Amino acid sequence: MITEDFAAYAARVRVRFAAPTAPERIQEMLESFMSGVAMDCLEAGTRLIGHIKSVVESDDKLIACSVTDHDAKVRCRGHFETPQTNVDVIINVLQYGLAKKDLVRIVEGCSERNFTGASSIGIEDLEIEEKDLIRLG
Repeated sequence: MITEDFAAYAARVRVRFAAPTAPERIQEMLESFMSGVAMDCLEAGTRLIGHIKSVVESDDKLIACSVTDHDAKVRCRGHFETPQTNVDVIINVLQYGLAKKDLVRIVEGCSERNFTGASSIGIEDLEIEEKDLIRLG
């Protein structure tokens, strides 16, 4: 169901901490970030959340989280077992009602608000616009 008000955004949020950060604290920040993206989308006018999903990578683990409803409840699989100095959050936001530029602004704002204690946060747009179709077979 893709309509004219559909927009998607895929990004890598690279978070570097000044000191090793407890796994429980990283989990809290991640869940707060994901919930914040959903709530900010709703407040900005999203009429339907298709999904907001993330995969979080570090040196030793992988965590997958998602939000699929207006309740902004975050569901995660996996957790870190040791303190981390850096994590990469791959986030995908699919929704109806906002433009991509709004999603970019929301992800940036939520990153700054929720990854407290970070020495640096970088955001990389992961969308690739290809004009040539890939033909199989």
